[in-house]
Amino acid sequence: MEGFLADDQDRDIAVIKVSGKNLPVLTMADSDSLAVGDHVVAIGSPLGLENSVSDGIISGFREDSKGRSWVQTTAPASHGNSGGPLLTMDDKVAGVVTWKATAGENLNFAVPSKLIAGLLTNSIVKPFGTVSKADAPATSSAEEKIWTSIGTGHDYKVRVDGDYGYIQWVNLPPALQSTTAFIRGELRKTGDKWIGKNVSHVPYSSKSGSKWCRMETDFEIDKLSDSRIEGVAMAWPSFNVGKCQAERLEKRPFVWIPK
Repeated sequence: MEGFLADDQDRDIAVIKVSGKNLPVLTMADSDSLAVGDHVVAIGSPLGLENSVSDGIISGFREDSKGRSWVQTTAPASHGNSGGPLLTMDDKVAGVVTWKATAGENLNFAVPSKLIAGLLTNSIVKPFGTVSKADAPATSSAEEKIWTSIGTGHDYKVRVDGDYGYIQWVNLPPALQSTTAFIRGELRKTGDKWIGKNVSHVPYSSKSGSKWCRMETDFEIDKLSDSRIEGVAMAWPSFNVGKCQAERLEKRPFVWIPK
């Protein structure tokens, strides 16, 4: 993910920009043309169960005490569905699921598509960790370069924006380029160092087959100059593929140079 394009804090929704080409897209429905009783489906990752699908109907159109409009649906939703689309039967986005009322059953709510459309007009990428404000400047001071690891030959896109740094592995092997594989890091400047986390989602192989695993480990940069990046990352000499768990972690230094 490169950053966010727009957000609406009142409705707890944001538009995120991701890297990629020829990605599939969804068409926005006209939420004003929807009717109570229309059949809809919700897609998300409730409790981490990716790409789960549930169905229901539109059970109402509500306006809360703050004047915010919502599409009410009976399509079951749990933690992890937030941010997922609420789709009509012709594959159009009726809204984006954001919250549920826990006092009852199947009282789930989505931001109507007509309100999302306005957020999609923004084109300026903002770094994560910033808060959108009406008087915020519409430009970014981010600097972005490609660096190569001396030890592994991996190329990383490094973007520095103020006290925040963002890292992404960009030269994935051909077998992974059309998959969901990624290695990304987000860091914050703390004194003379940049401290943060490295998150990876890649397949691991074992005698019984392969399995996609997600890992989150500590990551730090001790030296950042125009000609060299030095730091320490966590590595695992052995990995339990079945449990998606490193059996032992150790710190390993790295050096990157400009590509």
